[in-house]
Amino acid sequence: MKRLMQISLTAILLLLLNGCNPSSFASLGNEQLDPRLPKLDNVRAIPSNTSVAFEWQPMDKKGIQGYNIYRTATNQYVNSPTKELIKIATIRNPFASHYVDTELRQNSTYTYTFTTLRNGFESPHGKVINIKTLPPLAPVTFFKGYQKAINTIKLLWRPHTDMRIKMYKIERSMNGGEWKWIGIVKHRMMSEYIDTTVAPGNSYSYRVIAVGFDDSISKPSANIVIVTR
Repeated sequence: MKRLMQISLTAILLLLLNGCNPSSFASLGNEQLDPRLPKLDNVRAIPSNTSVAFEWQPMDKKGIQGYNIYRTATNQYVNSPTKELIKIATIRNPFASHYVDTELRQNSTYTYTFTTLRNGFESPHGKVINIKTLPPLAPVTFFKGYQKAINTIKLLWRPHTDMRIKMYKIERSMNGGEWKWIGIVKHRMMSEYIDTTVAPGNSYSYRVIAVGFDDSISKPSANIVIVTR
């Protein structure tokens, strides 16, 4: 039993060391490296705010059966001493020619590379693609606030002009404290929010952030400050 435990711990240690080696990316999958397989070098990448779309020419006529896709963590490749990439997807269809990587951070740099698959073997990495997602959308404008009652503040703004906006996120800071999310407004053309949770004698700061259908966000609006009476 002790001998078996030692073997298991040794195997785990070898796997951890191997996973940190940038020359052993093929070990992250079930395939073995075959340097003779054709590499995928003709990938086209198109960034959005929170996603990157890829397109390539299928390689089914060369006997390729699928593809592995590798990516760095956000903003990690340039500053990483190991240039480590992680496998994020496997496409097991020889006719596939598109892939979309979603839930990325805005205005952030990612590095990708692809490999080809055949009969349990994997090619060397293809072309390395450095790409940056799009920056935040423009902020909401004409943001105003008014105290309407002892415990009520009404916020107004101009509807965002970008048709990709689905809702607004309202944030508040009390007496110079941290910003906290207090509510949402669920339509681009709806442009008011009423806060009924204020108390007299406090300073309230507000800002609005527009949210897109792909969960991208805008820059925060200008802050407004209201001291309640």
